[in-house]
Amino acid sequence: MREDKPSIIIFYGDLKPSSSFQITKKAMVRVIDRVLLILEIFTKHAGTREALLQIEMARIKHELPLIRELIRRSKLGELPGFLGPGGYAIDSYYKHLTSRLSKIRRELEKLRLTRRYRLESRREKGFPHVVLVGYASAGKTSIFNKLTGDRRIVGEEYFTTLHPKHTAIKVNGFNIILIDTIGFIRDIPPEIIEAFHIVLEEIKYSDAIIFVVDISEDDHTIRDKVRAGIKTLAKLEALGIPLIIAANKVDKIEPKILEYRLNLLSNLVDNLKPKPTIIPTSATLGSGLNELVEAIAKTLGLSMRRSEVVEHAEKPF
Repeated sequence: MREDKPSIIIFYGDLKPSSSFQITKKAMVRVIDRVLLILEIFTKHAGTREALLQIEMARIKHELPLIRELIRRSKLGELPGFLGPGGYAIDSYYKHLTSRLSKIRRELEKLRLTRRYRLESRREKGFPHVVLVGYASAGKTSIFNKLTGDRRIVGEEYFTTLHPKHTAIKVNGFNIILIDTIGFIRDIPPEIIEAFHIVLEEIKYSDAIIFVVDISEDDHTIRDKVRAGIKTLAKLEALGIPLIIAANKVDKIEPKILEYRLNLLSNLVDNLKPKPTIIPTSATLGSGLNELVEAIAKTLGLSMRRSEVVEHAEKPF
């Protein structure tokens, strides 16, 4: 046997319980798939009890089929010692997980009701809600910081935002609520959609959506992410809500390429209704952010006079 035997095997895809069992049995090391890898990263960035509960719920839902497979194998006498302490213990563990899952669901439902109450309370006060969405490292949180004067953590790491941040800003003298949400995931696993529904449903109830796209990425990546993002919005029943696309990081590409990429974006969303507004932006340089604010004002019907820099920003754009 090789001395450099791995301590873990990461399969970046979806594994059936039987396949996971067979790989673990052969390799005699822990095997994690794409969902568990995502949840490992989520755990690293979870800063609230709500986020931790959502991650735990997704993990349990994903692991239960594997536990059922282990129970089946143990009854057939196929369970090697490496995979567990025996059939009886696995049965007990399965019952523990199902009980824990029920408890988490009850706790999250209470949190969901509290969040819904706060949402309805803000609506009663006449505060429109604008939600920022997008993939990791597109600049979603950077734009949020520029518009609000906040200092949320930004960086190249994935999923630094797991808990939505709400900040009131003024546009044309009107208060609006700007919300930074969890980043999109291509081919988002159903376990994660259900677990993070409490967060993602804020998108469904928003008055406008800003979809931040990294325009400096290659054509293929932009095409895939925009299409996948639209599919995610459809799953969340959010299509039909006015959409503004912030084509971010324009400072990283040449003008000719930018023109081509903007046309690419336009073609990708041409069939959406209402047709999205596309605004070229650079969160780094602050360019295009006044135009983004104007697009928000127009979308929400607040454009009684020329949009001005939002009051809570740290400095002019």
